[in-house]
Amino acid sequence: MRFFRQLRRDYSTAFGLFTPNARLFLLGNLLLGIGANMVQLLLNLYLKRLGMNEEAIGTILAFRAFGSFAIALPASLVIARMDSRFLLSSAAVLTATAFAGQGLMQGFGPITASVMFSGAFASLYQVAAGPFFMKNSGKTERVHLFALNGALSMGTGVIGSLVGGVFKDLIQDATGDELYAYRMTLILGACFVASAVAPFLGIRENPGPGWGKGAGAARYRAVALGKIDVRLFARLLVPGFFVGMGAGLTIPYLNLYFKNGFGLGDSAIGAIFALGQVGTFIGMVSGPAIAGKTGKAWAIFLTQAISVPFILVLTYLKFLPLVVVAFVARQSLMNTSTPIADNFALEQVPPEQQHLMNALKMLSWTGSWMISARISGTLIATCGFAPSFTLTAALYALSSVLFWWFFLAKPGSRTVLKP
Repeated sequence: MRFFRQLRRDYSTAFGLFTPNARLFLLGNLLLGIGANMVQLLLNLYLKRLGMNEEAIGTILAFRAFGSFAIALPASLVIARMDSRFLLSSAAVLTATAFAGQGLMQGFGPITASVMFSGAFASLYQVAAGPFFMKNSGKTERVHLFALNGALSMGTGVIGSLVGGVFKDLIQDATGDELYAYRMTLILGACFVASAVAPFLGIRENPGPGWGKGAGAARYRAVALGKIDVRLFARLLVPGFFVGMGAGLTIPYLNLYFKNGFGLGDSAIGAIFALGQVGTFIGMVSGPAIAGKTGKAWAIFLTQAISVPFILVLTYLKFLPLVVVAFVARQSLMNTSTPIADNFALEQVPPEQQHLMNALKMLSWTGSWMISARISGTLIATCGFAPSFTLTAALYALSSVLFWWFFLAKPGSRTVLKP
């Protein structure tokens, strides 16, 4: 209890230091997160109900990752000179439109296109988020802002998962039409995403420094693109590549795993996912306290490494209560490190390169996810869930070892770390 009281005091102090822009961003993230989690919960199940197999679903999910992959780097080169209000509100509208398209369309081609565009448009928000926080926060409250934003994204999953599962079942009970129920719920999720436009329009911020005209802009771009520490960038990006590859093998299919492996209904699956979001929320808000005691690098390594055995429990035990516990523990631990890792990576590079680093982190993640989500669809369709989930555990373990080797094992590697 003392830990949670201290946590409450820390966040109360940090929240008082948040700028108005940061608070508006968090509110927009709240609304966007509810809608996105509703879509994430039900899309696979909707595609399955349309008669698609796991291989086809894997192909569709790979195109979502491709959309993110294709736009991340170009976006990083223009985001710094765009007004955040316009960028974030446009991203919300476009993402909502793509989500609505997933509910309104039925054919493989149109659904694949809408999923790909949703990945691309959502990436605009993701690429902008980290550098936005770096510009709109001070060192005192920054790690709490990153953690709260990440926790809020997961915490809204509690609402999104519960509302999505229950709303879909209520519509189905009222109409007797399961496909109609799925479509209406996906469209409702799109409406929540669209509502994020309201707080995003309240943001008042100038474009990043030096992105105007003349010699100043040229010098800024030269710093951003021409003087990159390739060795440092590789150290920061490679572990995330293997995490993304492992995640793509498992995360898109967890709802199907519970449905096919245990015969659960959508409401029960929504409740399990909501429980996972609660655990993740607690883990993420605890992240700054853990980082304060161990340092950011050790916090990243420990939370990721400890999560690996729970993937194997989730894979090989068939006792549902323990499987749910393993699901919640794995998700909580793995995601505890995410905002810390984002903050950690951006602190290691100059401000002019933070958009580029954020974009490359996304490219590393989505590129590996794109490959593994496509592979795992075929693997699961032919061999079941166990091989894919086991490979995920191996890739997470490899990522943890590499991060330890790059930033913790050798004294020479620690010289790149900034306080």
